[in-house]
Amino acid sequence: MFQNFHLLRSRTNVPISQVQFLPGFLHAHEIDAIASIVDEFPYQNAAVSGQGNNDALGIRFSQIKWIEWADENWWLYMKLMEKAHELNSSIWMFDLYGINEYIQYTEYRGEESNRGHYDWHLDVGINGISSNRKLTMECILDDDHTGGDLSMLLGPTENRVKLSKGDAIIYPSYLMNKIYPVRTGTRKSIIAWISGPSFR
Repeated sequence: MFQNFHLLRSRTNVPISQVQFLPGFLHAHEIDAIASIVDEFPYQNAAVSGQGNNDALGIRFSQIKWIEWADENWWLYMKLMEKAHELNSSIWMFDLYGINEYIQYTEYRGEESNRGHYDWHLDVGINGISSNRKLTMECILDDDHTGGDLSMLLGPTENRVKLSKGDAIIYPSYLMNKIYPVRTGTRKSIIAWISGPSFR
């Protein structure tokens, strides 16, 4: 007979689909500093886990850079990680390690021939380090684009979110989400995944 009802009571109210919106999370001088940081790194065409770049184009079209761990970048890792841990301790209560992957800088460009987008997907991967993602945190770096809204499925309901420059959003990595096509300009953002041990 199951006796650990105290465990059920302690976990019953965990909002496993909770999304947190953080308006003005990044300040103007921090966004400028990020722009300087990413200048040092090369662009790559984004791929989808388990697929080659060419196979991914129907699902995802964007250009990315990886912000490597370095002394001059550490403030950014710490800012994102501290906020994620703060929110996690009061909302999801997941077991977390921290940011175990490079922060990703992403551009979705409003090119007429192939508008930047990312169709419905999960952020948690199917193998390797990405399979341990538990929280996703995205920060928007510009307002000079149209389209490119973030949308999530919370149960059967689609929730579309328009983020402005400096805003951030954090959500469980197992939520289905998409980026709608960018019509004009370039949508710029950074994304961090906060990882932890396997769910059990």
